[in-house]
Amino acid sequence: MAEPHPNEFSVPVPFRAHLQGKIEPGQTLFTHGNIPDGATRFEVNFLSGSPTIDPHVGDVVLHISVRFDEGKIVFNTMKQGEWGKEERVSNPWKAGQPFDLRVRAHSDKYEILADQKEIHEYNFRLPLESINYLEINGNVTLTGVHWGGRYFDLPYETGFPGGALRAGQRIYLNGVPQGKRFNVDLLGQNGDILFHFNPRFDEKHVVRNSSIGGTWGQEEREGPFPFVKEKAFDLVIINEPYSIQLYANKQHLGTFAHRTSNPEYDYVGLRVAGDVELTGLDFSH
Repeated sequence: MAEPHPNEFSVPVPFRAHLQGKIEPGQTLFTHGNIPDGATRFEVNFLSGSPTIDPHVGDVVLHISVRFDEGKIVFNTMKQGEWGKEERVSNPWKAGQPFDLRVRAHSDKYEILADQKEIHEYNFRLPLESINYLEINGNVTLTGVHWGGRYFDLPYETGFPGGALRAGQRIYLNGVPQGKRFNVDLLGQNGDILFHFNPRFDEKHVVRNSSIGGTWGQEEREGPFPFVKEKAFDLVIINEPYSIQLYANKQHLGTFAHRTSNPEYDYVGLRVAGDVELTGLDFSH
């Protein structure tokens, strides 16, 4: 199983945080953990002017109430002490199971995902920039909370911090497949594609290859196909001494033996292209 995201940390519940900066469109709150047996409710609150819900102080910009006693997830906003009209969807989680809840901010709405699948869109009732506190409480344990992501235009290409993807370093990539194929490429100095990662929905294979000196090598196709159209995924790519290690949604996906002579220094850039929405990208040791 892949290691957790470098910006992720386990936290006690109730969890309250004063946000250090404004939330920008494109950013996502990642929360996951476990729901204990017998749980009735837990909630996630995006707050303005108060670290807790207080009808006399501040506003609740977005209230997400996960209710096992009703089998629903309820969304609402409290403005000047008054709650608005509830929006309700079915609760996909069960007590005694793990959960993954993501909230992605856009310019006019929030996109809410349960276990990496969109379950609701909630239009802004108060400005995004007014949020300055996050609160999570109720019948839940948290194994990870972090903010990440932004908007990316594809194809997207970038160099690695420090000039190369060094031994032991990791790429954390979040996205949503949109069509038939997409690719994640590790690039060499001269434009060679030293590692080509290419999920193909039309073939139900993840193809791995390299193109060196303009010539493609032998394709590698073995292994599972963990990607689902319109369902978010987490991909981790690790540069290890003899190979690239691949994890998708925290499960080992495969390996790719290095086809370059000096993998400590030869991977200098990253490119993401194709039918995918790139929602997050981070690098770490």
